[in-house]
Amino acid sequence: MFGTLFFDKQDRELLRMINETIDHGPTQDLEHKVFDANLHPHGILELTTTHEYRMAHAVINLLGNLEEGRAADRLMALRILQDEVLHSARTTFRYNTGRVLLQIMKEIVRSRQDELAQLQLVHDFRKVTSGNPRLVRHFLNTYHLLEMPEEWNQLTLDHHVHDANTKGRKNPTHLIMDAWIKGIRYLTVIYYNYVEPAAAR
Repeated sequence: MFGTLFFDKQDRELLRMINETIDHGPTQDLEHKVFDANLHPHGILELTTTHEYRMAHAVINLLGNLEEGRAADRLMALRILQDEVLHSARTTFRYNTGRVLLQIMKEIVRSRQDELAQLQLVHDFRKVTSGNPRLVRHFLNTYHLLEMPEEWNQLTLDHHVHDANTKGRKNPTHLIMDAWIKGIRYLTVIYYNYVEPAAAR
């Protein structure tokens, strides 16, 4: 408990919002304000909540839709997250910043039962949203991620993510998110139990 004294009110408030969203899903009012894909991040959304909160909500919304929701919901969650990362970021280090933010949020979700670890991760999340290249590079190294060019024209070692997708471990949206974190530009999803439509009749 003593360790939590080192974190400020903004860290605690952001963690409360994240955990409420993890446990119960986003509230209708906040979901309507933050997750409207028709609103540009530099528009009226800036009047509703801070950039940090919108980024956190966008990532949590995506992670939540990985487990539940229709394909259309997951695609919308990906689009909203892309808008927040690429269009609202006030940095030239947008792609790498977004990759680190996704990785940190995944760690926050995994640490749901450890408040101190979550507070530290939330504090890191808030720092990284600034897009400071030095900080982003530090966390890329922490999570063993390669820095990718901001032109997103890298030649990665593998254009495929080989995954037992049809065995239920990950859905295609999860694969897209993980591929982006790893810096993979092109993704091929391999289905082991695919059959020709004619054979299924």
